[in-house]
Formats: sequence, C-alpha cells, structure tokens
Amino acid sequence: MIYQSLAYWMLLAATAAVFSLSSPAAARTRSAALIGASLLTLALVAGIDLWFGVVLLMSVAWIMLAVRLAAGSHKRPVWVLYMLGPVAIVWVLSKVSSASHLGLLQFVGYSYFFIKAGTLLKDLQDRRIENPDPFVVVAYFLHFPTFISGPMHLFNEFDRSLRAPEFPDLEGLVDAVFRILLGLVKVKVLAPLLLPISLEALASSGTLSLATLGIGCIAYSIVIWANFSGYTDLAVATSRLMGVYTPENFNYPYAAANIREFWQRWHITFTRVLTSYVFVPLSRRLQTPLEGRPVTLMIVCTTVTFLFCGFWHGATSNFLVWGLYHAAGLIAYDLYRPGAMRRRLKRKGSPHAALVNRLERWSAIAGTFAFVSAGWIFFVLPISRLLGN
Repeated sequence: MIYQSLAYWMLLAATAAVFSLSSPAAARTRSAALIGASLLTLALVAGIDLWFGVVLLMSVAWIMLAVRLAAGSHKRPVWVLYMLGPVAIVWVLSKVSSASHLGLLQFVGYSYFFIKAGTLLKDLQDRRIENPDPFVVVAYFLHFPTFISGPMHLFNEFDRSLRAPEFPDLEGLVDAVFRILLGLVKVKVLAPLLLPISLEALASSGTLSLATLGIGCIAYSIVIWANFSGYTDLAVATSRLMGVYTPENFNYPYAAANIREFWQRWHITFTRVLTSYVFVPLSRRLQTPLEGRPVTLMIVCTTVTFLFCGFWHGATSNFLVWGLYHAAGLIAYDLYRPGAMRRRLKRKGSPHAALVNRLERWSAIAGTFAFVSAGWIFFVLPISRLLGN
C-alpha cells in the first residue's frame, strides 16, 4: 500500500511545496514537478519493474505523438483515434497474458492509462480540447495519487486544476486529514475484518451453499466498497493537499433505489466514461441502422457497454458474465421504468401516497443492494468453481 510509505508522503510534500511556491502562470513548472514525483513514486514506492517502466514511457510517447498530430490538423482526422490501437493491444495483452511482466500492468494503472488515452484523443478529435500543453498531458497520465486506483480525471478538469491549483484552507485541511484517516480505517480495518467471510474466502475452497454464498455476498459488498472507496478517500485527499482537484468516485452507492442509480453512484468517474465515450457514440452510430427500434438500440448498446465494462475489470469469463448480469439488470429496469412512473402518478392524490412511496423506495433500495451483492458472485468466483469443476 503506497500510502503507508514515508517516501510517498515526502514526495507529496515536495510536490505541494513546488505548487504553492510557483507563480500562477507556471503550469509547466508544476507539471514537471508532478511528473518527476510520479515517476519516483512508481519506481520507489509502487515497486514497478524496468519492463513496465519502458512500456509505460513508450505508451506516453506514442499518445503524445497522436496529440501533436491532432493539434496540428485543422480537420482532426478520425485516424488519430486509431493511434490508440497499439496502447489498446498492450492493454488487452495485460488482461489475457499469464506472463508476469504483462500481468503486472493490470495492477499498476495501465487500465486507467488506456481510458485516459482514449478519452483524451476523442476529446481532441471532437474539439473539446485545443492544443494541450505536452507537459500537462504527461502529468495527466502519471498523476501519482490516482495512478493505481483512480479516480479518473478527464483532461480538461485536470488541466484547469493544474493551471489554477486551489490549496485547502484550515477547514479543508482538517477535512483532508479526516478523509485520509477514514480511508485508512476502511482499507486497513473494515475490509480485512470482513474478508474471511466474504466471497474471496470461497474463491478457491469451501462449500458453496446458499447460506455461505449469501453471507459471502453481503460481506464482499462491504469489503469491495471499503477497499475501493477507501483508496478513493486517500487519493482525493492527498491530491487536494497539493492543490489538484480530484473528482469524487462514490456517493453512497448502496443507497441507490435502482440499478441505474447505483451506477450513477458507484465508480462515478468510470461510469461517465462508459456513458459518454462508449454508450453514446455507439448509440449514434447504430441509430440509423436501428431506426424505429429504440428498445433494440438500447439493448444492444447497453450489452456492448457492459461487456466492455466487464473486460476492463478482467479478461476471464466470470468478469464478462458479471458485465452481462449488470446489462440485463439495466435493460430490465429501463423496460420496467415507464410502468412504475405511471403507477406513481396514479396514486399521487391518494392520502396514502407518501407512505406507499416511502415503502416502495426502501424496498427498491433493499432489492438493488441484493441484486448488486448477488452479482459479486460472478465478479469473484471463477465460472469453473460455480459449475463445480
């Protein structure tokens, strides 16, 4: 865990000092300091090997070439997006290869790097970004508080924050310290406490009865939330200590009343990528061939989007099944939603409407939590284990 390393905090303090002492116009100075601190963190704290360092730097250089070509073109050619191909190939290899060096990529942020590269090139092509500073681009890819576990910036918001850093006042400093402590409690206390009875304890051994699966699902729901949101607390707080805004990634996801709301609250920065850079472009591309068939369009786009979501988490069959599971939940909800809205409108004038709506919402929250928790079975357990092989 990099946050337990003294070197991490020393590098963070040094970077924050450069940020606070640099002039408002010195975005390149801040970028250079952040790049240096990020490389040192990855090498000294995260312990990456030489192979990954070479692949990472080659990937940065290749995307920088694509950025320069796009910035120098008035038409923003589509082939600039195709330059994402080599990076995508390395990313896919990191998912499917059993070689130790390529497997390492999956755990040190290359998946986040791939997403950042894709969104950056798409924004360039669509002219949402104009002539980005190369120093800021490299800092964007290597930003060390978020490199390994997110959250994922979009380039424009990272660029704005680096050009106009906002340092916390006393209240903000107290909040940051509280979030660091909260994150450590989640990751080091809560998650390990429940891990022995969670699905992870059943991944390789143990009886898969309805009772053990039920307890394991609920426990793992808390474990994965505690780990993931805990790392988010640490990343957001430490990033803001140096004046760099980092977007929130969780908003009480288990309080969601439906599966769509869950995905608006869970891993928020990835969900917006799935929506804006996968689902929406795919919907536009298929709108003409599927004209007049909106339900088919919704089903196809949702399925493809969540197959990508599953593969992004891992290349094994259980992750793909998990993606399809959530796609099925979203499709079912979207088909059910119009009828549910009509029923709520019908009872609007009823004297018991408020009570019924409240009971319906609490039931919906419980049902959504149960659906998401059951889905972690596919996320954690190999399909062969579920089939008893």
